[in-house]
Amino acid sequence: MTIRTPVRAGMFYESSPASCRRHAEGLLAEAQVPESLPGRLYGGVVPHAGWVYSGKLAALTLKALAAASSLKTIVLFGADHTGAVRLGEVYASGAWLTPLGEVPIDEQLAQAVLAAGGSCCRDNADAHEHEHSIEVQIPFVQIVAPEARILPISVPPSPLAIDIGKAVAEAAGARADEIAIVASTDLSHHGGHFPAPGGRGEIGEQWTRQNDRRVIDLAEAMDAKSVLPETCKHMNACGAGALTAAIAACEALGATKGICLGYTNSYVVTHEQYPHELDDTTVGYASIVFA
Repeated sequence: MTIRTPVRAGMFYESSPASCRRHAEGLLAEAQVPESLPGRLYGGVVPHAGWVYSGKLAALTLKALAAASSLKTIVLFGADHTGAVRLGEVYASGAWLTPLGEVPIDEQLAQAVLAAGGSCCRDNADAHEHEHSIEVQIPFVQIVAPEARILPISVPPSPLAIDIGKAVAEAAGARADEIAIVASTDLSHHGGHFPAPGGRGEIGEQWTRQNDRRVIDLAEAMDAKSVLPETCKHMNACGAGALTAAIAACEALGATKGICLGYTNSYVVTHEQYPHELDDTTVGYASIVFA
């Protein structure tokens, strides 16, 4: 059996089983799911930075999805930080290992996605070898839905993303009620070692917040076709393909709107803890669900 071992444990989140569980459970306990959410949630969006920055928002999305239905499988659309993604890169068999143990792949759904996806999807475990955007979500999945399987799919920032999302929706078929679709993406990367077209310091943070709002608005409007043009122009999502695929899949399954549950960015998180910190890096994070 193919088992993917973690590559960011000890960096983005804890590698010790006890510490990993304690941190994840703490973030989930802090995450307050609004009581006003619709009863049927089809999927959502999670950020993928280190847990100290974005873990609470990732936990919020996954906690909301788990509370809305009895999840048997979570499809995780990942970003491409390594350049290894050309199609819908499906991790189709085996399991993923985290400090909390192994999570099995939904191999039946994987084969259905590969069949439905045709030339836009392929079985390619290698594309996931060094990519962290899905990995950092798995311990939360293990806690909120301990019996669930996963289906990791890395998605390129290309028009194929819509076809990949629709293929997943088609493959879900009669099982759709027990499947959640999750996109992993951070938003703008501004300041610090990144370009700072909006200025430095607090001015740059405000610019980033406005830049992120544009892509959040598209997610809330379920406008999959506009995500890639928007993010190519304004560089406000590193997982634009994942976001596009998730919107397309959730819309095909019946979702009509996105709901932003929370937003923050690394500038805010850093300066809350260290008010005199000079680093002005601002990476945006959002928790969104599709209903």
